[in-house]
Amino acid sequence: MTRVAHATPTAEPVAARPVFVGTTFLSDPPRQLVLADGFRFHHGDTLAPFAIVYETFGLLAADASNAILVCHALSPGAHAAGKYAETDAVAGWWDGLVGYGKGIDLAQYFVVCVNFPGSPWGTTGPATIDPATGAPYGSAYPEVTVEDMVEAQRRVADHLGIRRFAAVIGASLGGMEALMWTALHPERVGALVCMAAAAAVPVASVAWHLIGRKLIEADPAFRGGDYYGQASSLRGLQLARMVGHMTYLSPPALERKFGRRRRGGTRQFEVDSYLEHQASKFAVAYDANSYIRVQAAMDEMDLEEQFGTLGEAFAGFRARALLVSFTTDWLFPSAEMGRVAAALREQGARAEHVDIATPNGHDAFLVDCDLITPLVREFLAAR
Repeated sequence: MTRVAHATPTAEPVAARPVFVGTTFLSDPPRQLVLADGFRFHHGDTLAPFAIVYETFGLLAADASNAILVCHALSPGAHAAGKYAETDAVAGWWDGLVGYGKGIDLAQYFVVCVNFPGSPWGTTGPATIDPATGAPYGSAYPEVTVEDMVEAQRRVADHLGIRRFAAVIGASLGGMEALMWTALHPERVGALVCMAAAAAVPVASVAWHLIGRKLIEADPAFRGGDYYGQASSLRGLQLARMVGHMTYLSPPALERKFGRRRRGGTRQFEVDSYLEHQASKFAVAYDANSYIRVQAAMDEMDLEEQFGTLGEAFAGFRARALLVSFTTDWLFPSAEMGRVAAALREQGARAEHVDIATPNGHDAFLVDCDLITPLVREFLAAR
């Protein structure tokens, strides 16, 4: 349960007992930080007004020393843990790690998760109505960068009175955001936990991302990004999701889950049925313009290119870091995290790299919470 007075972040919060629902808890609904003067994107565009959606979990200490920023990846939003109602089918996307008595223990920490610009989950995005035209921003929505995501998180942190996070934690694109925090605002990062990520997306993964985006753009129904109002979801987005989803899995996981089995005595492979189901579900909920912009932001980030060397990118960071990779993750191979660890150590940071053996590929950060929980719990406790 969220337990802090956001309207007056400097006021003493009122403690409340969490309400538990099975292995999770009831969380408060999302909040908005509305920027009347707008949000200026890294590439120069400004949208005004601009709303940033965020959620918080746990109780913020009077000195704000127990705040942890959890950065979300491409698909999810700010709802990192808990359920809004007992009848909700599923809990937040990282409920296996964030919660009372879990790896990031809400009895001890106050967690903030911010829905970044470009996402379709509440923060002003491509599907938001442009007050100047009365129509969705669509193709006119600015290009997004990881710097924009970090800036939105910084604005929320300032609003809540958090000058320094006890830790910044993320996985996949969220892990890249966490690395960008250490590069741009090292003085505000008390510790770093980065999983299944890299300082730049490897070229093979960029190529698969590009194929997916081209499938969206080649769909006639996409209409250059101004497709809103259509009754059905875009087939291009479905196909892009299939391509993307395959980068999250691994050959051992695919073999174990599907093999070459056919569906119900038909000629259709079970893996085909699975991909169609996942793609259809995703395309109904997600926005194609958001997918293109958020994934492109992921590909554009390159700390070595931006700062000259990885060492220079982390020059101001001297705190502790836990870097977690997964042996079967070919979207972000383990060697990429090893490079980050070496660069952090070169600058004097206390960086530990743990490579976890799992058959679950990139998705391991979501499904192998039993493996990552002890690492995170021990890391946070050590301080």
